[in-house]
Amino acid sequence: MRTARSIALAAAVATIPACTGGAPCDTYFGYPRGEMPDLDMLVGDTVETPLADYWDSPECIFGGLVFEARSSDPAAVAVSVSDTDSVLTTIAIEDTDSVRVTVQSIDSGLLHEFLVHVRPR
Repeated sequence: MRTARSIALAAAVATIPACTGGAPCDTYFGYPRGEMPDLDMLVGDTVETPLADYWDSPECIFGGLVFEARSSDPAAVAVSVSDTDSVLTTIAIEDTDSVRVTVQSIDSGLLHEFLVHVRPR
């Protein structure tokens, strides 16, 4: 019985793909790359930003990275992240001098922050 359990455990570990450096995939997370630029928008504008342009992600992460986005003033700037393709959508609702947007990788807790400035049309 003890031998069977050891064999099952070894088989499970062997099926986990290795990332750079040979470590098991579950020890790697996405990391921010560069900086996300501030946005200057007009009321009613929508900007879609592929998050893959701003995050390094090992190819072996199962199912890709999971993101969460927050606006410091959701009445002026609404944000959301598509679950299927990790695209950040930013919508300018009303004019405002500066709204801070935070995009966080749920897997690692690391984040990007940028400002959105919205002018009237």
